[in-house]
Amino acid sequence: MALIGFDAITAGGAAGAAIGSGLSSTGPAPTTTKMQVDLAEAPKLIQGLKDAIEKLQEAYRESEALRVTPSPGKDPYSGGATDVIKKSSGNDAGGYGWANLEAQKALQKTIENIEKSISDYSETDSSARDSLTTKE
Repeated sequence: MALIGFDAITAGGAAGAAIGSGLSSTGPAPTTTKMQVDLAEAPKLIQGLKDAIEKLQEAYRESEALRVTPSPGKDPYSGGATDVIKKSSGNDAGGYGWANLEAQKALQKTIENIEKSISDYSETDSSARDSLTTKE
């Protein structure tokens, strides 16, 4: 079993932001966690992360309805409630749209890190094999 190491990226508190933790306009920076996976299982992990991105993209598209919802009534309370819904589902830091997009970016960066680790392992393995080849 050959293990490869990679950095898994988190969306820098995007989930906490989505429930109103009061962030700056740009939100917190992404963080990393050192991970390892069996080289043979890495393609499955990559596919699982790609599937997760697709689900996030679908959820983002579905959430668009919340960002464009008109006020159900002309009273100030309906308008105020609608504004809060739009803001909490929007793309500004702290909104669902923002958290979703940040999660997509984090998963994509993690995929890139795994692919780089696979490539680095293959190059190292090839170099080691070449150095063991006896030249006549």
